[in-house]
Amino acid sequence: MKKKIAYFSAEIGLNQTMKTYSGGLGILAGDTTKAMADLKVPFCVVTLLYKKGFFEQEIQNDYQNELEDTWDFQNILEYTGKTSTVNICGEDIIVKIWKYEVQGTSGYKVPVYYLDTDINENPKWAQSITNKLYQGNRLHQEIVLGIGGVRALQSIEENEIEIFHMNEGHSSFLTLELYKQHGEKTGHWDEKHVRDKCVFTTHTPVPAGHDKFEYEEIFNALRPETGLIPHQIKKLAGDEMLNTTKLAMSFSNHINAVSVKHGEVTRQMFPKYEIHSITNGIHANTWVHPKLQELFDRKIPDWRENNEKLNNIENISDSELVQAHNEIKDELIEFVNENNVTGAKLEKDVLTLGFARRFVKYKEADLIFQDMERLKKLNKKIQFIFAGKSHINDGIGKGIMQQVIQHARDLNGQIEIAFVENYNIDIAKKLISGCDIWLNMPIPPMEASGTSGMKAAVNGCLHFSRLDGWSIESFERNGGGFPITNRDDFYNLLEYKIIPKFYNNLTNQWVNEMKLAIGNSGSYFNTHRMAKEYIEKAYKMDYNKIKEN
Repeated sequence: MKKKIAYFSAEIGLNQTMKTYSGGLGILAGDTTKAMADLKVPFCVVTLLYKKGFFEQEIQNDYQNELEDTWDFQNILEYTGKTSTVNICGEDIIVKIWKYEVQGTSGYKVPVYYLDTDINENPKWAQSITNKLYQGNRLHQEIVLGIGGVRALQSIEENEIEIFHMNEGHSSFLTLELYKQHGEKTGHWDEKHVRDKCVFTTHTPVPAGHDKFEYEEIFNALRPETGLIPHQIKKLAGDEMLNTTKLAMSFSNHINAVSVKHGEVTRQMFPKYEIHSITNGIHANTWVHPKLQELFDRKIPDWRENNEKLNNIENISDSELVQAHNEIKDELIEFVNENNVTGAKLEKDVLTLGFARRFVKYKEADLIFQDMERLKKLNKKIQFIFAGKSHINDGIGKGIMQQVIQHARDLNGQIEIAFVENYNIDIAKKLISGCDIWLNMPIPPMEASGTSGMKAAVNGCLHFSRLDGWSIESFERNGGGFPITNRDDFYNLLEYKIIPKFYNNLTNQWVNEMKLAIGNSGSYFNTHRMAKEYIEKAYKMDYNKIKEN
């Protein structure tokens, strides 16, 4: 079947061996692709081939050190034999097109196309464009992704694309290519023609997530492609600098944020545009631990094909759920005790809290240390596992990570705090399923969604979260866990509500919370539900007709 929808993303995280992701944005793209394959949607993906990955993290002297993270792409991807060409700064750059197929539960396959400029025919400066994720010349990367990506689809004869879905502003230059092609073909330079084809998802209120480029830089890079630039470009993309988010929004017929709260925030940031909300989800088949998968398979038939079935969690007895979780937790504790840099020694029967995500200031990884004396009083009642990377250029984030690791060492023997280096998909799967509590402490309203908490919830790990992003909706759905309404309440909730509920389980209160997490959150915050919303609200397609085909 020819593909109707092309999904453009600067990163995609499909599995541990393919190093083309850095964090939540890429993991979401991977989970979305898997869901589209499960649902048999005529969907394809365009991304860049980062042969040297993002980076491998090594902790030295309690500080993050970055190493190259090369991977065996030639034995994983298939070269299509096709190329496309994009002109940058007056030189034609050849782009090789590689393919990987994601197979859904029914056997249906979604192709992912990887664009590669690292070939001998290109000038030296161009060979490195696609080598490293979010490093090097970002403008050139985004030109290859957007403009080169549209041409790549045409080169491999995906000529029936009706919808171009931009996953964040990195791919917004595809709108300029569509604008140019339609103008050259018809002689009519029509913004509406492009807008009718384009959908845009924005993922963050953080300013750094909205790329901006000087117009002089844009015109220099695209000077041979004169038809690319609409004369009213500043009206479409920003007066002072080209804002890729504004460019994408101006050329899209549907724009959405990734949670209800994020929608409110984004409408304040970009008041000129009509912005909807489609709350993120996670691919349950990927993130549920194998021991729980086996339990769900026996007690909740068809949950893999229809994640809504997880609301039948009462089919599983309390004892079965607790036993499975304890076995998973035992595996985690053993792994962490062998693989942490702080020397922590965790115990299997102690309340275990996990914090694993990008280290950046607004996520407040250091919140637990705001009252050290009060923290120490909880000795033998709680223990922590930290993991995560900071962007290579984020000195503040690296400093926070260093402080966490140093505090952990200082507290050895008083509060056990482990830090596991080189956070990745495989480590994430261990943490979100084996921890008892998942910490999420962003400064509102900076957390657009927060998919790690969704992954934890579907495994019965309760989220202890500030009210921001997805957690607002989860608590509204009675989805298990403990909301933080005020950062000063952190220790009160921990000491007087969470710890007693965990250790004094006479009324099965804790396992009831686990079932709420799986049944009310897991059955809703998944990419099957999310994908159907995109199909119907953004792509304006009839999902039932897709199923019939």
